[in-house]
Amino acid sequence: MKIIKLLILSSILFSFAISNYKIGYVDSNEIMKNVEEVRQAEIDLEKEGRRLEAEGIKLVNRLDSLKQEFERQRLLMSDTRKTEKENELKQMELSIQKFQMEKFGPEGEIYKLQAQMMKPISDKIQVAIDIVGKEQGYDIILDALSGAIVYALPQHNLTEAVIEELNKVSGSITE
Repeated sequence: MKIIKLLILSSILFSFAISNYKIGYVDSNEIMKNVEEVRQAEIDLEKEGRRLEAEGIKLVNRLDSLKQEFERQRLLMSDTRKTEKENELKQMELSIQKFQMEKFGPEGEIYKLQAQMMKPISDKIQVAIDIVGKEQGYDIILDALSGAIVYALPQHNLTEAVIEELNKVSGSITE
């Protein structure tokens, strides 16, 4: 996959080079490896992840204990009591699933914390890229890892022109 990205990046760089644009690229992985704040954020995230994982393990262990206790006493329980205990166990299973989603799911606490910790670092990196781009006269700077544009002169932004053209096309279609 990385080879494909590099080939695409190379073809983009070649086509821009023909157009007399000054193009550069950065390797965001390499930048991240060399920023001490990133390492500290990773350590802090790892600690928080382990703390949350330990909390989850405690919940699972508690559930397992309750299940074992239920199985030992099941024969001695009335049907009503069995149903109550089974419902209690199901509720606890649901609360564990909820805990895992709230802490580790795609919108979970650990991902929000990561985004919160990385935002100021990413902002600093972007400022550095902007300064290098302006001082060294680059028109566009790409990220070798993702192929995304991380810096471009505003005059190369075609967003407004595309929106205007879409409005023209949309207007002619509806007329």
